[in-house]
Amino acid sequence: MNTIIKIATGVIMLILFSSCEKEIDIELKNTTPKLIVEGNILLGLDTLIRWQEIKLTRSANYVGASTPEPIGNATVSVFDGQNTFAFNYTGNGIYKSNFIAGAAKNYKLVIIYDGDIYEASETIKTGPVIEGLSVNYFPSALGSPEGNFITLNTIDPANERNFYLWRLFINGQLMINPSPGNIYRAIQKDEFFNGQPLLNYLPFDNFPVVSGNTTRMEQLNISEQMYNYYYSIFNLTASSPVSGDVPSGKILGNIVNKSNPNKNALGYFGACSVSIKIKNI
Repeated sequence: MNTIIKIATGVIMLILFSSCEKEIDIELKNTTPKLIVEGNILLGLDTLIRWQEIKLTRSANYVGASTPEPIGNATVSVFDGQNTFAFNYTGNGIYKSNFIAGAAKNYKLVIIYDGDIYEASETIKTGPVIEGLSVNYFPSALGSPEGNFITLNTIDPANERNFYLWRLFINGQLMINPSPGNIYRAIQKDEFFNGQPLLNYLPFDNFPVVSGNTTRMEQLNISEQMYNYYYSIFNLTASSPVSGDVPSGKILGNIVNKSNPNKNALGYFGACSVSIKIKNI
């Protein structure tokens, strides 16, 4: 998995550059691959979402192939307190089920894989919609390119804590850039703007758009636990390119192995409401 490789690389570089007198021989051993869970149960606030999706992969070792391997032989289901929804494998590690999520409902994920039972649960949190998308010009700053960028307007509800994750697609492709600074725009809590409008907010300052592009912005209203998880991931992937520092420690999601607690899975299972807006440039 990329995260494991980053941590291993950081440890190696630290030892190499901090030891000048003693030769140290490091042998990286292969570790047991871990289950990686990615996916959210989504309630569309302004777009009807019928198909829910969970992706399962297997982490790679320190050496050899670094791309996670899709898992196609698991049993995946979600329980909402009344109904159980089975997820069918569609290829490339992706499992899908056809149902419409409900506001404030708690969803429990159950995965049976390789003799173990994994569980996770989250409750859908409602929140505001994207009021509109605009295209605004921004000059180059702090390493980001100049150009026209997608901005959004939304109104944060007063008297409640809200947490946001934004995702940008350009021509159908999810735009991801782990550079320092940029990622902190893509995830926010309303600590400093509770009850206020966000006008011409720029979640992504590394992806200019040009005439002919089709853009899609998603605003996920997420839980505090999910915010803390992704914020930790962003801190890891946005470690300083100058110092090469990599934060230490293990980032744990909410996936619990009920059969063997010492055999943890990686990733996070979320349940969110989402507002989706599309703009053709």
